[in-house]
This record gives sequence, structure tokens and C-alpha cells, in this order.
Amino acid sequence: MELTDQVEPVAKVNIQGNSADTVLWMWEHLVPFYAAPTSLQGEIIRVLELLAWEAQANSNLNWDDSFDEMLIFLRKAFISAEFPLAQHFSIETRLSIEADINRLANFVLPTELDSRIFSEEQPYIKDDLYDRLAGYLVDYCRAYPQIIPYHNVSG
Repeated sequence: MELTDQVEPVAKVNIQGNSADTVLWMWEHLVPFYAAPTSLQGEIIRVLELLAWEAQANSNLNWDDSFDEMLIFLRKAFISAEFPLAQHFSIETRLSIEADINRLANFVLPTELDSRIFSEEQPYIKDDLYDRLAGYLVDYCRAYPQIIPYHNVSG
């Protein structure tokens, strides 16, 4: 398979199968290998994967402003009225999403840990939180499968 910076244009997210199938489909069809996604759904999946990779593989040791910007993007995408996803979710769901994003944002680097630091202060490395956020996106896509055009102006 040849790696390219393009993905084939699609009009709708394939929502066949379970949530993991839909996330994999979005990753394969909406996230180009060498370029930024052109859909909101693709950008959310890309950002979630980058955040998970940084925490799980690097314990957030490479954390910089770009990761802070990713968290700002997720907050906007899932919670802000300027994006269509937020309108789909109940207030309770948006509060849960905000709590998950806040957990990703609040951590002590492993280089700064001491014996008094609790595990909840370390970078979040379990899959469940990332999967839950991706699941909220899948839930939205099941109700509204149309691709949402997106241009990342900051990156």
C-alpha cells in the first residue's frame, strides 16, 4: 500500500459495525498520512490518537504548547456551540466530556513525581478515557454521518 498525503473524499462516515469499527474507518479514511485532515471527524480522531500516544509512549515528556492547543480544540469541538457536536450532547454528557479533557490536561510530569504524588496526578495512560471520547464522536456520527469540513488554521 502506497502512503500518500491524500485520502479519498467521502460524504459520510461509515457507521457499520461497532464503535471500534467506526473509529478505525475514520482513521483509515479521514486522517491522511502526511497532511492535516479536512474533516472535523478526522481531526478529532487524529488529536485523540496523538494525545494517547504522547501519554502512553512518552509519559507526556514531549508535552508542549501544541498539545495544549489540541486540548483547546477538543473542548471547542465537543463543548462549544460553534461546533455542531456540542449541540447533539446533553449537558450531562458535555460535563462528562469536559471532565475527561480536564483529566488529560492536569498531570505532573514523571520527572517531577515524588512519593507523595498519587497515580491520578500522572499522565493518563489507560485506553478507556480516549476510547470514551472517541465513542462520543461515534455517537454523534451515528446520528449525523455527514462529513463536516474542517480547516485547522493553527496547524
